Amino acid sequence: MRTFPRIKFSGFLLLSSVLLLAAGCGDFELQKPRAFGREKEILVICSDSVWQATEKDLRRAVEVPIHAVRWEPIFEIAQIQPSEVDFYKEWDKIILVESLENMSLLPDVVDQEMLEKIAGGQGLFFTNFDIWARGQRVAGLAAPTDAQLVPLVRLHGHRIYKDFLRQLEEEEKQRMYFSGRNVNLEDSLASCCGFSLVLPRVYERIRMDTLARDQLLFVHVDPVRSIFITWEEGDNLPVLDYSPDSLAARRDRLLADVYPDMQTVPGRVDTSTVVVGGLERLRVYGVWENLREISGGIYISQIIEAPAQRRRYTVDCRLFCPDPRFNKYRYILQLDRIMDSFKVR
Repeated sequence: MRTFPRIKFSGFLLLSSVLLLAAGCGDFELQKPRAFGREKEILVICSDSVWQATEKDLRRAVEVPIHAVRWEPIFEIAQIQPSEVDFYKEWDKIILVESLENMSLLPDVVDQEMLEKIAGGQGLFFTNFDIWARGQRVAGLAAPTDAQLVPLVRLHGHRIYKDFLRQLEEEEKQRMYFSGRNVNLEDSLASCCGFSLVLPRVYERIRMDTLARDQLLFVHVDPVRSIFITWEEGDNLPVLDYSPDSLAARRDRLLADVYPDMQTVPGRVDTSTVVVGGLERLRVYGVWENLREISGGIYISQIIEAPAQRRRYTVDCRLFCPDPRFNKYRYILQLDRIMDSFKVR
């Protein structure tokens, strides 16, 4: 079972005493500590008996995989008993599964009105914030008895997953442009190249002798994310073949001068059509590998037809993130949002 770091409070006893004294002597107000946690990991608080009965259903509902080099869950869960909660109260993502029959933490998380509803026979899904720490989300399920929790997890476990997924997506929207939007680049691309793209300032343009006039490359590290933009131009561009083999071969050909040892895996190509800003795009998602360096990763592309310019654009985003502790879904969101900012001028 995955373990979580225990928080040691002994070193803070003196400081806590001083703060409590100050709070008693004046208007000083103690703040809850700031929540912390690992990107992918959610702590489940429930009894061992409830965990034994619900673990498979809860994992199936919450540990939803994404298509990476291998299938990887967006979130991973680990369980502790309510009696251990003092060591983990500052964890940022918590699932509480508890009944009135063996109630321990529910009064801390839900109000009296909800407790009365549960006592009346209703099983409830709940989500609350900042229970034991700031920036913390506690979601979960409650029922009158432990036996009623099992069908409740099967019916509504997916709501817990969606709750944390929405939080992840909102956090990423707020943080991805924390370095600022590269407005100068956006204006420069619009005036010189006939299109624009909104990149965070942390992306650096890479200049290589092998890059043609109609090829641009931008890179950000830790983990490595690259954005490659190119276009084909002419009155009679070849009709695009949507088969996985053809799309994989086309991508390898376009990026041959930038990543000569990279190969796109045909069997892992997925396509969908997205419309953003009135512009239809073919989204291609898949896996690349480099057999020479024994490495691999995810790529996401958008192929955009611009008949008024006699062009076909390709925006290709490449992710290299071998560390399993990082949540790859977060970077996929970033790259998709950057590509969605593409506009034909």
